[in-house]
Amino acid sequence: MCIAKLFKINPWQVILMLYIICGLPGTGKTTVARELVRMTGGVLLRTDDIRKKMFPSPSYTPEEKQKVYETFLNEAESMISSGRDVILDATFSRKSQRDKALEIAKKAGKKSIVIEVVCDESIVAERLRRRKRDISDADYEVYRKIKQEWEPVEGKHVVIDSGKSGWKGRLKEIAR
Repeated sequence: MCIAKLFKINPWQVILMLYIICGLPGTGKTTVARELVRMTGGVLLRTDDIRKKMFPSPSYTPEEKQKVYETFLNEAESMISSGRDVILDATFSRKSQRDKALEIAKKAGKKSIVIEVVCDESIVAERLRRRKRDISDADYEVYRKIKQEWEPVEGKHVVIDSGKSGWKGRLKEIAR
């Protein structure tokens, strides 16, 4: 479904979007987010980048994660207020994290969409095993830990299965 139909707007109307890309490690969030940047010209913000700037050797404590998400969401708020489409790339394993991101768009009077990236676990395991030169430290054990803590995405959202062909076409349908 295209973004204009999803939000019942004139497709020629200029709107700013906050794209919230969420999912477990290794599902392909960053690949999807980068493709969305290519399609929309938006700016990409990643918790992985922010974490490594703030904590060169992160410990992933709850306090550290909270600081990373606070910085990440503050940066998103600043970017969307400056008139840019923003693509957020993070696990967003907690509903409260996704809600805070949605609130940023609402407060700024912008549209938002949650895109949950999923993938078959066997593909994820292989991706994480082969992962090299990536800023993310997540491995298969991290995937399994976060999967146990995962709070399901509720409400209107789009699911992209990055392990199946055709996901780029599906993404193109929702990119404005």
